Amino acid sequence: MDRREPQTPYYVFNSDVFAQSVRKVQEALPGIPLVYSIKANPFILTGPLPCEITRFEVCSPGELSIVERLHIPPEKVLYSGVMKELSDIREAIRYGSGILTAESICHVELLEKGAECESVSGKLNVILRFSAGSQFGMSEEDLLEILSHKEHYEHLNFMGLHYFSGTGKTRGKKIEKDLKEVREILAVLKEKTGFQPEIVEYGAGFAVEYFNPPLQEKDDQILTEAAPILRDFAEEYPLSIEMGRYFAATCGEYHTSVCDIKSNRGVNYVILDGGMHQVNYFGQMMAMKMPPVRQEVKRDGEEVYTLCGSLCTTADVLARDISLSPLEIGDELVFERTGAYSAMEAPALFLSRRLPELWLDTGSELRLIRDADAADLINVPAGL
Repeated sequence: MDRREPQTPYYVFNSDVFAQSVRKVQEALPGIPLVYSIKANPFILTGPLPCEITRFEVCSPGELSIVERLHIPPEKVLYSGVMKELSDIREAIRYGSGILTAESICHVELLEKGAECESVSGKLNVILRFSAGSQFGMSEEDLLEILSHKEHYEHLNFMGLHYFSGTGKTRGKKIEKDLKEVREILAVLKEKTGFQPEIVEYGAGFAVEYFNPPLQEKDDQILTEAAPILRDFAEEYPLSIEMGRYFAATCGEYHTSVCDIKSNRGVNYVILDGGMHQVNYFGQMMAMKMPPVRQEVKRDGEEVYTLCGSLCTTADVLARDISLSPLEIGDELVFERTGAYSAMEAPALFLSRRLPELWLDTGSELRLIRDADAADLINVPAGL
């Protein structure tokens, strides 16, 4: 146990639950390398990491700095991201990132220049990202342009292809559609340039169910449907699966306390010391969907509440018309399935309220990994 008990609002991330999620995927996809996108939750990296993870994807200079400080082996780092500058690339090269991605011809040129600036001996391993029809990746024409003139990039080894069409996939048919596109572009590249990938990095984008039970059964369904499709593809090409949300979602809980209870025009409002600036579910807007909430103390009876956060905005509603046993001031509520993204992408600096504590549960200890930092120190003008 850490030096003190957690104080709400706070997150707990459980490394054992994270490892179980990773192993479940590995069991369904034996022999297929797994990549963890740390943007889903970089804090879980402070605990024991499952050996089933082959690489760690980082998408920004800040995330690269995180894996450096945590001493993630550089050969396991995949440096990705839609916006790269020469300084970012040079830092990734100095760290020794095992693979770097290119999302445009500009990226390829920057990678070549970065390798020259860093006097790289040998070649950088680069995977080219094929666009699924968004700002990410590049067109077939650009891929052909690069691979048809690969001799111009003497410091780069174009070793593979990267493809990600988006998150929230609930059916195997979407995976089939994605992989059909990948097969087609690989066939074109082979025919016209002789390109044969050493790796096909695919972001599966499996959905995580947050609102409509049975939650875990629905999560398992997409893996069950997609697994044979992915295994078949891996028989043809050297497939690597990249995931973030699906690995991390179930490993986290957000704890917040009841600070006030009142009734206005027939609605029972509960004011919490947390709020939407700290907890955020994918697909939830203005509490129009019901997230999984657990009461730490239950009493006889049942009441209907609207759970509101601590912000001065009517938008700060976390759950509307939720049935709970009668609440009292000081009670703790737990929002489950908050291991992925929520602690990282919620607008935590709004109103300069303190950041939530972050705790890691390794099974043998509960350890503080980030204190309740003061947001006002960030939101204040320089020099004050």
